[in-house]
Amino acid sequence: MIQKKKICIAGATGFVGLELIKKIYFHPYVEIKYLFVKESIEDDIYKSLPKNIKNLPSLKKIDSKSISECDVFFSALPHAEIFKIVNEVYNLNPNTVIIDLSADFRLPNVTEYEKWYKVKHDSIQLQKSAVYGLSEIYRDKIKKANVISCPGCYPTSILLPLIPLLEKNMIDESEIIADSKSGYSGAGKKIYDQKLYPNIDENLAIYGVGHHRHMPEIDFYLSQFSKQKIQISFTPHLIPTFRGILSTIYIKSKKNIKDLSNCLMDKYNDEFFVEIIENKMINTNNVINTNKCNIAIYKNRSENNYIISSSIDNLLKGASGQAIQNFNIRFNFNENLGLI
Repeated sequence: MIQKKKICIAGATGFVGLELIKKIYFHPYVEIKYLFVKESIEDDIYKSLPKNIKNLPSLKKIDSKSISECDVFFSALPHAEIFKIVNEVYNLNPNTVIIDLSADFRLPNVTEYEKWYKVKHDSIQLQKSAVYGLSEIYRDKIKKANVISCPGCYPTSILLPLIPLLEKNMIDESEIIADSKSGYSGAGKKIYDQKLYPNIDENLAIYGVGHHRHMPEIDFYLSQFSKQKIQISFTPHLIPTFRGILSTIYIKSKKNIKDLSNCLMDKYNDEFFVEIIENKMINTNNVINTNKCNIAIYKNRSENNYIISSSIDNLLKGASGQAIQNFNIRFNFNENLGLI
């Protein structure tokens, strides 16, 4: 009989934290021991959860000692918040597995992190042991990691289709353009501040142009599969829908479309959560509320030009779903558990 893993979740009332609860509550090998919030513990968490989720632990303020009692600590806190507690947790119990959904452990180069996030990195030792949690790509490393850093939502949608093509040297590395559109939940609960985000249900907005914080993450992990340092052109947009990401990626290649498509299929043929779609336009509706990534590739009218589209649910495959997938990988559970 498999013993249940005791887990705790910080940031339990945020969009990502709630999605994590909705899924992992039904995981057969999980006991939710603590739910932590950064601020108010007066929130009625059940207002945002399905009626068949019951008997959760009461919300409480973040406490390192309580976290250290758990097998796994899921942190859905904003960037730089985990530094205040994670070092103490590690000192209390170095065997607690940390699965972080913020950006704090994604970039191995701490100087680069501090440049883009404008904050001092206070967990450098843990950063050295962190593994990037892009599940289908870094599975072997995730299996052995005690600090797993889940990718950003935009990077997940861009890295999954591009890494296999770069790995096989099939595309021009010097000219890659990614145009991504995300539901407004990607901005977190601050989107309800009308001064920052007026008319979110009737508006399409470009943002972070030329300086979005996911850019160094995308560039770094693409470069790991290339012979040169890659800098892509990346532009994000918020669209008037709550969840979902569709990334449109423009590439150049001297290969034909069949070769490119076969490369992606060979890479993901045995992957449950990645599907290569042929002869069909993809959309976000088919991936919403799933941990799936759908990928399609099309011939552009100009010679050697192709268009890739990639769709995910930003709150699941782009966040909490991938975190659960990484949890399953780490503890040698079926990767589907809690996700279908």
